[in-house]
Amino acid sequence: MNTRSVRLVPLAAAVSTALASGCGTVAVTSAAQPPEEPDITVAALPAVDLAGLYVAQDQGLFARQGLHVMIRKISSSEAIIADQLKGQVDISAGSYVPYISAQTAGARFRILAEASILEPNTRELVTSADSPITTVGGLAGKKIGVNGTNSIGTLLISLLLSEHGVSPRKVTFVTDDAGFPAMPGQLQHGAWSAAFLAEPYITFAGEEYGERVLADLDQGDAVEFPIDGYVATQAWAERYPKTAAAFVRAIEQGQALADADPNAVQAAMAKYDDLAPQVTAAIALPGYPIGPVNRTRIQRVAQAMLQFGILSSRYAAEIERGALVTSLVG
Repeated sequence: MNTRSVRLVPLAAAVSTALASGCGTVAVTSAAQPPEEPDITVAALPAVDLAGLYVAQDQGLFARQGLHVMIRKISSSEAIIADQLKGQVDISAGSYVPYISAQTAGARFRILAEASILEPNTRELVTSADSPITTVGGLAGKKIGVNGTNSIGTLLISLLLSEHGVSPRKVTFVTDDAGFPAMPGQLQHGAWSAAFLAEPYITFAGEEYGERVLADLDQGDAVEFPIDGYVATQAWAERYPKTAAAFVRAIEQGQALADADPNAVQAAMAKYDDLAPQVTAAIALPGYPIGPVNRTRIQRVAQAMLQFGILSSRYAAEIERGALVTSLVG
């Protein structure tokens, strides 16, 4: 059983520090410095993995740091990279996978904070209620719906398939551009044999359609796998260091509250995921790490991407010596 070992500080201390000082694990001296740019846009999936963001918004934690945050819903972090490079989005909240890929292609991003760590029942493969597929092995030769083709979904599923003796090359990943909110309904139409879902859409799929969980992705080499983070371009982070610091302080507070109080997560998500209260109340929660970005965790993502061909082998040396991840973490 997973023991939520991702916390870097005691939970009670984290909540107390975050709420009392407004600094989280960020230096106290930075709290008095107002942001250079108070109005920022954050692109985010409407998923419980990013509850720290939604709790911070719901609890007014950004406002306390002098920020006005507009959250722009997206289907995947892969879908927003072009806009972010054009300056149309300040910060994105989503999977690390497309950002690591973009970094190898010459883009320059910076991970400001971690958002979530995989926990049981928070990312799963789901089939329709009447599907004949009852084992992971039964997916060979089938189509699997994902919210992004080269994403955390394809990576976690590849890990799962490999551990069950199925080459990831024997399945076809199909991207649903509308993302998680549309995918449970799309699965009913038979376009795919299974769908990759995150909470709260796993719970919604069961409540609304009776769809069944084929496999929990929190197993084997994927246990406590890093899922999402908050990412800015390096140019933005260097131009607005006080804004970035204010955002991280608010996120630290939101992370601490999300980890301590499931009710706060449910209340915040109910406002942003457009789902019925009975769905939001039943969701499973990931881990919400607190503290500096952990290079070792991000390195797991880069190495898995190399293993399954999401990154070319020509980047192997750069990945193995940690240079790629260092360029993202700073």
